[in-house]
Amino acid sequence: MPDGREVDQAELLDVAKDEDRARSLLRALRTLSTGPDPKLREMARGVLRGDLTAQQAFTDPEYTAALFSGAAKVRRAGEQRSDAEAREAGERFGEWQQARRTEDEREDQGEGQATSRTAPGQQPTGPWRHSGTDGAGGLGGSRPAGGFGPR
Repeated sequence: MPDGREVDQAELLDVAKDEDRARSLLRALRTLSTGPDPKLREMARGVLRGDLTAQQAFTDPEYTAALFSGAAKVRRAGEQRSDAEAREAGERFGEWQQARRTEDEREDQGEGQATSRTAPGQQPTGPWRHSGTDGAGGLGGSRPAGGFGPR
């Protein structure tokens, strides 16, 4: 952010309703602020700077359309995955969830705050990242039968 100011979790509680959701929303905004979609970058950066509230961002028709468009792409890609790809994605998601829990615990203890942010221009990591070079960017394959994969 130009002046170095970034909203904190407390400023997101009006839409998040609890600390865990506020922390998750803050992470999502940080990820979107460096993502490929220019409209979502604009929205996320505006909220992070405090130029607009999360409530304003989530009720703006252009930003809402961009959010739903991205969600639809993810849904379609999930529906096209093979069963093997779905199992692999489920395993990666479980590993990613465990890493996030560990990171949350560190942050709750006041450690590792800088490690949770993605550097500007750097792509965020997560269970949706595809290690292959098929150009799908982690989006592709059929949907597992019960959510995110085998439990």
